[in-house]
Amino acid sequence: MYGLTVIKQNGGAYIDSREVAEVIGKRHHNLLRDINGYIGHMTKSNVIKIDCVDFFLESSYLDEKGETRPCYLISKMGCEMVANKLTGEKGVLFTVAYVTKFNEMEQRERAELEARSSMPVPRLGEYNACARIVVRALNNVGADWNRIVVFLKDLYEPLGISVAEEDEFYVAPQMYSAKQIATMHGVYSKTGNPHYWAVAAILNENLFIGDSHKTAVTVDFGDHIGVCIRYDEYAVQAAWDWIVENDFPDKVRGFGRTFHIKYEFDTGE
Repeated sequence: MYGLTVIKQNGGAYIDSREVAEVIGKRHHNLLRDINGYIGHMTKSNVIKIDCVDFFLESSYLDEKGETRPCYLISKMGCEMVANKLTGEKGVLFTVAYVTKFNEMEQRERAELEARSSMPVPRLGEYNACARIVVRALNNVGADWNRIVVFLKDLYEPLGISVAEEDEFYVAPQMYSAKQIATMHGVYSKTGNPHYWAVAAILNENLFIGDSHKTAVTVDFGDHIGVCIRYDEYAVQAAWDWIVENDFPDKVRGFGRTFHIKYEFDTGE
């Protein structure tokens, strides 16, 4: 409609100056001259600070001869500035055109955002459960290591969690498993084992630690390949801070369960 296309670039929304020129019935080089004049006035202003890219973004295109030509990407505010210089029917029709296009884009993005926000967000534990089921099946049919790693990378990518192969993990000693963190913080089960489930619950169900602090690592268990989540130094400290702030609780809730814990610390004696 109206011969205008909204372009998303550099975090903003724009319309190509060539399309604007066509709609308002002006030669493109004349519109560029006008825009350069607007920018000149804005950059010389000592009254208010104006960021010209909020209105006009420099760009270029290839003409029919394959030569590079200048153009501008014009934002909604830039279109308003252009429209304000027009009179009569052209000004009215251009205003209708650009307002319609930008509103359509904004409504579409709002609808997409509402649709995404209404969808339940899967928890890390659900991804891990999926990984265990599929990896077990892949191992059973004799899938090779690379095939399993590709699956895991595709699975965890939407969470922003990188997947490292086991040998890659060992060159990044700042990453720790929940079991290692449990040992470091003296978090043990009633049977005397490092309580990694309790630590995982603290990090993922109580602190909701960001996925940028986690890495999924493929592990060779001899007869099959599995996956384990590793945490960075930030997560290690955050878990300890939570334990201290909660007065070393003997119970931790998470993953729909209650984990009973006791604390054992190596005194070095």
